[in-house]
Amino acid sequence: MGIKRFFKNKIEDRNFINNKRKLKINHFELDFFENYTFSFANESETEVSIIIPVYNQIRYTLNCLYTIEQYDKYVSKEIIIINDNSSDETLEYLNKIPGIIVIDNSENLGFLRNINKGIHAAKGKYVYILNNDVEVQENYLSSLLNVFETKENVGAVGSKMVFADNTLQEAGCLIFKNTEIVNLGRCEAIDTPKYNFLRKVDYCSGCSLLFHRTDIKGNLNLLDEAFLPAYYEETDFCQRLKYEQNLDIYYQPASEIIHFENISYTGKDNSKEILLQKNRETFMQRWNHHFTNERFLDQEGRTNINAFYKKPNILILEEHMPQPDKDSGSRRFLEIVKILQKNNHRVILGIKQFNEEDESYVDFFRGMGVEVCKDYVNTQNKIVRVLDQVKEALHYVDIIWIFRPIGFNFWYGKIKNDISGKKIIYDMVDLHYLRMERENKYIEVTKTRRKEMKFFREREYFGMEKADVVISISDEEKKIVSDQGIKNEKIFTVSNIHKSVKSKNVDYSAREGILFIGGFYHMPNMDAVKFLHEDIMPLVWGKDPSIKVYILGPNFPEEIKEQYNSDKFQILGYQKSVDYWFENSRIFVAPLRYGAGVKGKIGQALEFALPIVTTGIGAEGMDLEDGKTACVSDENPQNFANKILELYNDENLWQILHKNNLLPLARFSVEQQEKNIKNLLSYLGFKN
Repeated sequence: MGIKRFFKNKIEDRNFINNKRKLKINHFELDFFENYTFSFANESETEVSIIIPVYNQIRYTLNCLYTIEQYDKYVSKEIIIINDNSSDETLEYLNKIPGIIVIDNSENLGFLRNINKGIHAAKGKYVYILNNDVEVQENYLSSLLNVFETKENVGAVGSKMVFADNTLQEAGCLIFKNTEIVNLGRCEAIDTPKYNFLRKVDYCSGCSLLFHRTDIKGNLNLLDEAFLPAYYEETDFCQRLKYEQNLDIYYQPASEIIHFENISYTGKDNSKEILLQKNRETFMQRWNHHFTNERFLDQEGRTNINAFYKKPNILILEEHMPQPDKDSGSRRFLEIVKILQKNNHRVILGIKQFNEEDESYVDFFRGMGVEVCKDYVNTQNKIVRVLDQVKEALHYVDIIWIFRPIGFNFWYGKIKNDISGKKIIYDMVDLHYLRMERENKYIEVTKTRRKEMKFFREREYFGMEKADVVISISDEEKKIVSDQGIKNEKIFTVSNIHKSVKSKNVDYSAREGILFIGGFYHMPNMDAVKFLHEDIMPLVWGKDPSIKVYILGPNFPEEIKEQYNSDKFQILGYQKSVDYWFENSRIFVAPLRYGAGVKGKIGQALEFALPIVTTGIGAEGMDLEDGKTACVSDENPQNFANKILELYNDENLWQILHKNNLLPLARFSVEQQEKNIKNLLSYLGFKN
């Protein structure tokens, strides 16, 4: 490393540490609220009833309400404050706030009874219990609701709780043998990746907990008064949701709250330790038989956080952050992760290199329950790198699943001395060197090019030889590598996953135009557009100049866009939703002259039952039959143009392909790929 690079890295590290994320705290004094006017609205329909029990500490209550007012304004909510006979100015302040419901107790009832009283008064579909010594953050409530919308059998969802010094108080809780409770993440950095993904837990604290107001029978979900006046009530409540209603408890890190611990009201009983012990014994008598896991994973004192997962636990290593809305390989990656999660396997993801645009995808995968390793600053103001986290994860995982030759070359070199006893999967995605060999027909093959091809071929077969299992994307590529000496029995095909899309049934006559979609950092796609624009479409337009072409996808080079873009050949770029184009275009074209693997764009067209014209390269691995499930041409421009004109103008042929488009999808179903994955796991010694 040169001296300039050394100092540049030092500066970047210092800036990274100095810009460490901190949650916002707006802890105003009482005089601020003397002149402040709250603006809570009276909702006609209530989705969430926020229940906040209070006893004195009015300054904390007002700051809590202030932050509730700032965020998630579009979630319909009612705010129910139960004033438990406070002796300070609480009632005086609360009565001045419009749009909230104040229940004033004439005697002190205690925390638990106040929560139940609030639930009885609530009108919302959901109840959100919240301490008054809390300041909520952006998306605090909507992110909790999102779990109920995206996951099945959800009983309750809790937030990431953060101390006022911006360290973690709790990232959900696990319960081990002899009812040993562990508050995950306590006193660690708030952005520690292993506490920043959606996950099942045994319970979350009642400082910030969302659940349905009623069970499926219509009975109110109440706290059990056996735990009066407080302590263990939410712990017991979550176990009743789990074991009596068969529902899951989730920790949602996207919901963050600042919690000023030991401020909130818990009742007037000062015998806290005695009460804790009494309620712990009650809790143990009810639930202890459910908790059989030992807390520590190994002699080094690592907490066992695999309680909700089924072996094997899997570490996935990639070159770049998958972007499922932008390329076929990333969509395949996403579907593989979904299958692994469906079968309760823990998934940890390590990425070689991040870009700024990756942040939303990191959030996306964390939101679906993937632990994404990412550089962060710990509580000692030291940067913890992705590689450090990957090596830590090796203590917890059974399988290391590495994608692509460059990814394998990088990651295997970094961890090869730490993987004793772990199984290695090499996922080639497609054969890179095969794609390059095919591309050579259309470019100048230089000495540098030959060297690059040799490198990729060597890296690919090195990965295959070192791995315990090799994954191909098609049976065709499986045969190619098997013929090159890789043991056939250790090669498993896990292809793209496609399923029929429920789309608008637009008639043939109402459709117009030709569609092509792809990511244009991928050279076969750029070559296909060039081939289409320069060689094929002039022949088509010679017969029918009215036919338009629509090109969709990210990363289209601006200089080529300026040259190609016209009313007849529209370069539309990345589209957040592509449904309209698949539903309204008349045909899909994929004039691919080289490439390897299975083409996701072809599968996507099949999903929408949009008739296809493609080449033999495009049809490779897809089981397409010319004239039955697609129009398959050679790479002669005139022949391809003729296929376009025939399909575009022959409604009878169009209807045949439209009706038969789903036939090739059977081999790409979720069920088939899940079966393939289970077979390879079984081969590695992990029985279903």
